[in-house]
This record gives sequence, C-alpha cells and structure tokens, in this order.
Amino acid sequence: MTPINRLKSFTGALSLIPALFCLLLAATLLTSCVFYGALRLLDHSPAYKEGMAALSGGDYEKAAEHFKQATADKPKDMWAFYYFGLCLLKLKRFDEATKAYQQAMLISPSAAAVHYQLGKIYLETGDLERARKEHNWLQEQNQELALYLSDPLQPEKLATQQTQEAPASSAYPKPTTEPMTKDLRPTILYREKAKYTEIARTNLLQGTVALQVVFDRNGEIHDIHVIRGLPDGLTHKAIEAARKIKFNPALKNGEQVSVRGSLEYTFNLY
Repeated sequence: MTPINRLKSFTGALSLIPALFCLLLAATLLTSCVFYGALRLLDHSPAYKEGMAALSGGDYEKAAEHFKQATADKPKDMWAFYYFGLCLLKLKRFDEATKAYQQAMLISPSAAAVHYQLGKIYLETGDLERARKEHNWLQEQNQELALYLSDPLQPEKLATQQTQEAPASSAYPKPTTEPMTKDLRPTILYREKAKYTEIARTNLLQGTVALQVVFDRNGEIHDIHVIRGLPDGLTHKAIEAARKIKFNPALKNGEQVSVRGSLEYTFNLY
C-alpha cells in the first residue's frame, strides 16, 4: 500500500470514530433508560421490603402490618396490596383479604394472579358463585391459573385425569398389586424433578406433595392418589412429574409384578 493510500485509510478510520462514539452513547442511554425504568417498576416503599422479609419468614401478622403501611405509602403499588391480601389470607381474615385484592384489581384489572387469589378466597368462604365467576374470567385470560383454581375442588379427580391405565387393562383382569417392601420394589431409571409454577413462586409457597401410586408390571405409573397436596398448581406438577418416571418393574419369583408405593415431591424456593 502506498503512503497516500495508507493516509486515506487512516483518515477514513478517524472519520468513523465520532459515529461509533454516538452509537455507543445512544446504546448507553438506552440501557440506562431500561435499567432505571425497571427500577421504577420496583420502586416499593421501605415497608414493602420489610413485609417481604417477614412474609418469607412466615410471620404473617408482622408482614401484614408492613404491607398495610406499604399500601398507605404507595397507594398505586398493586403488589403491596397483593401481598397484604396474601398475608390476610394466610391469617384467614378473608373479608380483609378480599378488600385488599379488590383494591389491587382496581389498580391492575387484568392481573390474572389477583383474580386467581380472589377465586381462592371465595372457595375458602364457600362463595361458589363468585369463585365460578373468577374461574370463568381466568379461562378466558389465563387457562393455566384456571386449571390450578380447579385443583382444590377435586384433588382425586385431578389425579384420575392425570393417570393412564395400562393399555392391556381393558382386555385382561387387573393384576394383583403387592405392597412395596425393601425387597420388592421397582428399579427407578429416570425421575424428573417437579417444576414450580409461577403463581406458587409469587406466593412464596413451599412444601411437599405426597402421592400413592402403582408401579405397574408393564412399566407404567397408574392409580395415582393424592395423600397430601399443595395449592397453586404444585399438586398438578407433582402428578405430572410422577407420570414421567421410567422404571423396571419389581420382580417376585422371577416374574414382573405391580406394586403400590409412595412418592414425595418437595418444593423449596431456596
């Protein structure tokens, strides 16, 4: 390259620097706007943060006091009313919880989680007409939450819907089911962890779902029964995970047999 061409290339590169600087500045400003926009969305009252700490620790009385203050500090903070209502629901102060969620709904009418929580309160208080109304709204707007709102009504029906009988069960008599023992048990090949639901995370829900199932001699899970369930779709997710278990059937005298045993799925936020 001749000296003149090198000079032209250098001059051209220099001319790009202002343009690159402008692009970098614009990107920085855009990132900054997004970042501070996100901060504004999370701009809760200090009382809100104290309430979340108390709620996470299971102190619902103290958490309710903090969230009540947070709603006074920030009357447009939908989440302050949401968690105020959640604490009141935990304390079984249903009328107050209803008012808190109704206020949250006024702030954000399309918040599906709020409609879901109201539906839960109406189920707890036996107001089936209002519960049905919220369920119908959720069926139009959020079918997943509509399904989870149905779970507390008929847990055994939920299990039945999630269970598939062995294909040969209709053609042959149902085989005898043995109780699972130390020496008579299937060999688990694959077991999937049950997934959290978003609403359970939102509600800071933790606990264990206990199921009783049959490990069929044909290598399938069926006859699922809920021994201990959890709301917010966690029972549903536990059953879903149970059905995905892969196993080799138990053997008795060299023959494959069906055995009934228990499964537990623990949900921890941390």
